[in-house]
Amino acid sequence: MKQNVKTKLIIALVLLVILAALIAGFFLSRRGDGEVRSAYDITKTTTAPEETTKPATKKVVVPGAYVPILNRYQDALEAKSNLYALRKAGLSTLLTEAYDGEDAQKNVGFYVDDYNDDGTTDLVIGFVEGYQHYPYAVLDYYTIDNDGNAVNVFQSQPRDYYTAVTKARFLEKLSDRKQYTAWYLYGLNNNGTNLTFSEGLLRDYTANKEEPWFKAGDLDGKTANDKHLKTDAGKNRQKQLDNARVQLDYTAFSKYNRANKAK
Repeated sequence: MKQNVKTKLIIALVLLVILAALIAGFFLSRRGDGEVRSAYDITKTTTAPEETTKPATKKVVVPGAYVPILNRYQDALEAKSNLYALRKAGLSTLLTEAYDGEDAQKNVGFYVDDYNDDGTTDLVIGFVEGYQHYPYAVLDYYTIDNDGNAVNVFQSQPRDYYTAVTKARFLEKLSDRKQYTAWYLYGLNNNGTNLTFSEGLLRDYTANKEEPWFKAGDLDGKTANDKHLKTDAGKNRQKQLDNARVQLDYTAFSKYNRANKAK
């Protein structure tokens, strides 16, 4: 009888030791964040992940013809110039929409590249990605003529502004913010110095209050000679045009250094 009691005590003691070991192992095998890991990886050595190759910083080469334009834009952003000063400097008055925050230079950028693949380096100035006012808006578009001079192809204003769209095109939106809005789609001519009209979409409540949509074949802004569209068709085409807008890879003016052109 005593032998049986002794055996039971030994078994119980062994079980307690095993249980204690399991509990200790459980807590020892937890990371500081509470995540449980396998007891088998305690002694496993870990190696640092291989370094990923960082994308090379794109070097922006600014043609000399564009430097004065970029300098004027940077000065205006730093000073938060008023409308009169912007007009005098030949800059888009839409720039005033970028003055939010302490450093307005972070809200506007420039794109220097061959936008339409015609062999000429173009200059596009617009709002950077993430800036909420006038999304996708292009403030100014320049190209270089055969004499090496900067040519302004178009410039945006608050109620008449442009956005870049797919296939190296531009979308112009005009509006009186009440009764009339027009969307005009353009391409560029062979040397990239002029816009070429492609199609227009009008929403004119003064022409037709119930069905205000029209497909325009010209730029006169009048609906009398335009094709009338049903509301669904008009809204669908507007959506297609809006969805075709693209955000260019601008370099913010906060990274523009006049000595080195772009950081």
